[in-house]
Formats: sequence, C-alpha cells, structure tokens
Amino acid sequence: MRLLRLPIAITILSLLLPACTPEFFEVIRETDEKQYQLAKNYQAQGRDDEALSAYLRVIDTRRDAPESHFEAGHIYLTKMKDPVSAIYHFKRYIQLKPDSVPATQVHQLIETARKEFARQLPARPYQGQLDQLDLMELIKGLKRENESLKRDLVAAQSSVQRMKKLVGSPQERSARSPENRPSLQTMPPVDPLSVRPIAAAVPLRYTVRSGDTLSRISVRIYGTPLRWIDIYQANRDRLSSENALRVGQELRIP
Repeated sequence: MRLLRLPIAITILSLLLPACTPEFFEVIRETDEKQYQLAKNYQAQGRDDEALSAYLRVIDTRRDAPESHFEAGHIYLTKMKDPVSAIYHFKRYIQLKPDSVPATQVHQLIETARKEFARQLPARPYQGQLDQLDLMELIKGLKRENESLKRDLVAAQSSVQRMKKLVGSPQERSARSPENRPSLQTMPPVDPLSVRPIAAAVPLRYTVRSGDTLSRISVRIYGTPLRWIDIYQANRDRLSSENALRVGQELRIP
C-alpha cells in the first residue's frame, strides 16, 4: 500500500514543479519597491525631504539597495548640503555595485562631496569676529573724520562771515573808494617824530592739541584749511609726513 502511494506522490510533485519556475522564487526588484517609486514621484515634484525619507525606508527594509543609496547621496549633497552623509551613501553604492557603469560617476561625486566638506570647515573661526571689529573701528574713524570736517566747515563759514564784515557792504566799499577818500590837502599834517618804525615780524608758534590736523590748525590760524601745505612746508624738519603730528609738539606758523 505504501509502495502504491509513492508513485502517486511523485506524479503530483511532477505536476506542481513546472509551475514553480525561477521567477516564482524571485525577490521583488528594488526599483519596483513601492517606497522607491514613491520617492521618485516626490523627487519629480521637488519634495526632496519626503523623497529622501522614502529612499531611506527602502534602504532599511532591504539588504541591497544601491539605487536608493545613490539617490539619497545625491539629495544629501545637492539639496541638504550634507557632504558627510552623501559620502556614506555613495560609498555604499560602490560596495554594492563596484563594476557598474555609474560607479565612475559616483567616485567623482565622492570627490565633490569631500571638497564641499573641506569648504565648510571653519579654517579661521575667529576671522569673522576680527573682520567685524575692523569694520567697527573703520566706522568709528569715519565718524570722527566726519565730525572733524563738520567743525572745519563751521570754522570756514565763520571765517567767511568775518571777511564779509571786514570788506563791508557795497555802500561801505563805495565810501572807501579812492574818489571818496580825503585828499592829502585835507589830511592833517603828520609829525615825523611821532612815526615809529614797524617792528619786524616774529614767527608764530603753535602747540599741537589732541585731535589736531594741519587743515584744522590752518583754519584756526588763517581761517581757511587751504594753508595747511604752508604749515607743513615750514615744519618739514619736524614732520615726516602731513599726518605725523604729536600732541604737545610745537610748530612754526609762517
């Protein structure tokens, strides 16, 4: 009875085996994974965060997911600006498909990611702060110079007003014209003994103050900043340059 059952079992097995082809036992391909296709759709819509999450889910559920590693690395490098994660996924792709045609491109992407990582390194971590301090000092210097120019302008305007007062109005200038001046006949006689010789001019001296410049000294002495070059030329033996003023230094005023 047992011998009769064996041929029957063999017959049934021979009928079932043709249906069990290699395709029957084949595991679903990575690119056919639902999450992989979903990730592709997200990428096409520009939803990179969601696409990356879908690719990572494919990687978590499969032992081999080279395409997902490649796509994840590309998103990390170009969209997330995370070169370290990109390098990891690109290297996983090469481990899984070392002889594939895109492997050369992936090696190039790894080099690109390394350069991006090096570029992001803070080579001079304090440089930004130093640049900020230098900029603040520059702004302070410009403010001081601006205030100095304002004071020079006010002094120049005051000098112009004084000159206008000295010159006088048109009527006053007309009264001082030669035809209106008294003639020699009408002028009282001059006693020769009362005339004294004019004293020789004595060079003026000026002591440099804090915040002084040659232009500012020129305004104080002459009422105009344009005479600074005369002061500088008169003190070439004391000044190495027009900006080499020292507080307390004594200058000759021509």
